[in-house]
Amino acid sequence: MYILRSFSELTTAQLYDVLLLRQEVFIVEQNCVYSDIDGDDHHALHLLRYDENLLSAYLRIFLHGQKFEDASSIGRIIVAEPYRGGTYGEDLIRKGISVCFDHDPNIDIHIEAQYALSDYYSKFGFKKTGSIYLWDGIEHQKMILAAPN
Repeated sequence: MYILRSFSELTTAQLYDVLLLRQEVFIVEQNCVYSDIDGDDHHALHLLRYDENLLSAYLRIFLHGQKFEDASSIGRIIVAEPYRGGTYGEDLIRKGISVCFDHDPNIDIHIEAQYALSDYYSKFGFKKTGSIYLWDGIEHQKMILAAPN
């Protein structure tokens, strides 16, 4: 159901699917004319879900020390429009959290959530930290999920 790959393990078709979906949602749908390709994909793990040969859900994972010195991170969390409204987003986030804690069980997880979705992420245990800030013209909120210890 889920595929977890490093950047170098992604096939050309998978990379195309990821970049296309991120462009469709983060740039076109959200009317955010900022580059989605930020140079960090090479350092991330990529979690993909396909349904009927279509990329239905995706997120990227930075393990401890790859993006933050003191935490792991998940981001670019996305569910394709035809698959929204069910449990795809929740399942994807839980799987991303699981990957992080399986690799580093004593390390917190940081996210840089769109502020409008911060209450949604709270139901997974993420807590708001710091002030709201603008990133690519959209309000964001840093959030932390404490390691289960």
